[in-house]
Amino acid sequence: MCEKYENRLFYFKLFAVVLVIFGSRIWLVHNFGSSVPFWDDWSAADGLFLPWLNTNLTFSDIFATHNEHRPVFTRLINLFLFILNDRQWAPLAGMVVNALFSTLTAIILIVVVRNRLGHVVENLLLFSIALLWSLPYGWENTLWSFQSAWYLVMLLTLLALWGLLYHENFTWKWWLGAICGFFAFFNVASGFSVFLVIITIKLYLLAVDHGKRASHLPTLLISIAITSICVMLIAKTPHQAININEFLWALGSNLAWPWVSYPSLSLLLYLPFFALLVRLISLRHKPSQAELFVLALGGWVILQAIGIAYARGGNVVYIQGAGPNSRYMDILALGIIVNLLAIHLIAQPWYGLPAKVKLRLKFYASLWGLLVVFGLYSLLSTGVIGGMPALQWVKARNIDHLKHSRDFILTGDINVLKNKPFKHIPYPIPEYLANLLSNMQLRSILPRSLAVPPLLESATQDNTAFFPNGFHPSTGKYQKEDTLGSYHHTGNFTTGHFTSQPIEIKTGFMEIPVAGYLGVKDLRLQLLVKGQNEPVIITPPILPRKFWVSCYVRTPEQPFQLVAIDNSTELWFAFAMPRGIGTLSYGVMWLLRNGQILFLAGMALLWLIFTPPLLANFTKTN
Repeated sequence: MCEKYENRLFYFKLFAVVLVIFGSRIWLVHNFGSSVPFWDDWSAADGLFLPWLNTNLTFSDIFATHNEHRPVFTRLINLFLFILNDRQWAPLAGMVVNALFSTLTAIILIVVVRNRLGHVVENLLLFSIALLWSLPYGWENTLWSFQSAWYLVMLLTLLALWGLLYHENFTWKWWLGAICGFFAFFNVASGFSVFLVIITIKLYLLAVDHGKRASHLPTLLISIAITSICVMLIAKTPHQAININEFLWALGSNLAWPWVSYPSLSLLLYLPFFALLVRLISLRHKPSQAELFVLALGGWVILQAIGIAYARGGNVVYIQGAGPNSRYMDILALGIIVNLLAIHLIAQPWYGLPAKVKLRLKFYASLWGLLVVFGLYSLLSTGVIGGMPALQWVKARNIDHLKHSRDFILTGDINVLKNKPFKHIPYPIPEYLANLLSNMQLRSILPRSLAVPPLLESATQDNTAFFPNGFHPSTGKYQKEDTLGSYHHTGNFTTGHFTSQPIEIKTGFMEIPVAGYLGVKDLRLQLLVKGQNEPVIITPPILPRKFWVSCYVRTPEQPFQLVAIDNSTELWFAFAMPRGIGTLSYGVMWLLRNGQILFLAGMALLWLIFTPPLLANFTKTN
């Protein structure tokens, strides 16, 4: 096959893998994501959104510490999404952005490795990354808007390695690498460790690359300079005491991923990387571009594992043998790619391995691959929290968070938040959460799932048909809200109309939940928009009957009135008050509904690409 065809087919495969990765993550968000802000998300309200709305947001607020970190880019992304979403909080949009960053990281990793190793490892690389990036072991990062920092630090680290290791000094790509490495620190405090890896590599190259020693000095010096700056900017925070045994257990658990409960397996899983490292050093060999990338990325993952073990090794999760939290696993999973590539490099002819050693290497590679596959299965099947599978626990937690947050907004009673396990409320300090939810300015920007609009007032005196909570007894209230309906407690034979006072909603779309038989003749719900002759008719996607169904409509630019008409003596309908949906949130709702389609489309495309007859036809054509 010609090179042009190989490149074309590669990017076709890459597109399919992108669909699989992005689709799987969107599918996960659709099934287990929550629009209720969670834990550290609430700091965005107190330290970001409210200062922005009050025009007193400062650079100090953006660069403020969060534990030992300075999550500048997470804050900027949250603020950008807030503004883009018509000034409505959108945690689900943050999760979609996290999925985009993760997918982009996979793309860059695939392209960088393929450009250094060629098409020989192309298929293995594509399938490995598609598998690792699609499995939900890192669900905390995927389902938590605030966790964009972990995806960004991976993305920026790859760009830093690409820019500083592969390009001439002072070119724009070199500068881009230096800037990305510096920016990595403003996501996670350990982000600057990419420069520790580069410093180590450059010192080694100064020793073995005799003819080009001077060319390594600029990268070495800028790495030392940026590292010094980052160390001075690290926030000093109280640190949980950890003994050497806890640290070693935690480090072994991190490096043994996915066998996180068996730290001793770290030696077996990382044997390829250390074998490559020892072989290169013992031969004083100048690494090729591919070897350079594997060494750099592997060194970075190990430093991250050390940092996590030091900062979180005393965590009860480690002590009980369950391994690292889910949010650290996206980084630790990179170790699989590193060691997979190390196995490939060790098998190259220049290493001069004897035939017997090569045979044993093939056996070990097979054993290593089986160990990883069964480890992934074990990790996913034993991920249990509170006696139930992790994702089912998350779904139950999301229901509790929504229920208790809305209950407080409806009642103002802090007791609905107090004396409950953390699972039941979205922030561990009830008083802090109650204070935020009591802020009327904050309530105006909450996601629509937490909106509790008051009953609309009639603009006329002749409303005899629509009563508070006028629905069939078997229907029940919509999320405990007061609603209006034409079903009277004595029967459903009332007729008439209701016209609201003028309404103004600032968001691009709005939701109106309805129940009953709206859509049937003689029952109508419509918007009368100022300056428009024709009303906007509200029609539910299905006939609701005794259930609540949401209607979505673009918000008129001018003030409008909601008009309900019931001319039927046999049927009824009810409606909850309109609540705004940001333009971005509306688009995210559509995307989440189609995540499964994206994933299945990617899988189908991969199947077509690797169907032998199709490949043969493409080969003949090209």
